[in-house]
Amino acid sequence: MRPDVVTLAKGLAGGFPVGACIGLGAAGTLLGPGNHGSTFGGNPVAAAAALAVLDTIEADGLLDHARKLGERLRAGLADPRVPEVRGRGLLIGLDLDGIPAAAVARAALARGFVVNDCTPDRIRLAPPLVLTEDQVEEFLAAWPAVLDDAQEASA
Repeated sequence: MRPDVVTLAKGLAGGFPVGACIGLGAAGTLLGPGNHGSTFGGNPVAAAAALAVLDTIEADGLLDHARKLGERLRAGLADPRVPEVRGRGLLIGLDLDGIPAAAVARAALARGFVVNDCTPDRIRLAPPLVLTEDQVEEFLAAWPAVLDDAQEASA
């Protein structure tokens, strides 16, 4: 599947308020200069920040870095209590079987990790692009105990 339009925000400018919309194919010709306005649009500082972020992503190879660490995370999260692990790069979703996601989030936080319990039976991982291999290995080493703690707390 290839989207016609992709929106970008948040991380695009490293914390500065900015957003972008990329149209592909015919969708890319729908908006011309001047026919999409915004009360916050055109901020030169945010635009400069976005360019600096894009330069850093490219210069530091952060997309390849995210791909490699994401593959490692997805492989290492396998567990009978996690029937599905999916994602792309460092954005990862986990389905849980028999353990409430809120209990997993609490157990992870107790061990120093932040995960998002986005539904009652699903966890989302969205670590930063600057995540290190050591941090991935530390999380994966703790993961079985996180699940054990969550399972025990919810029994």
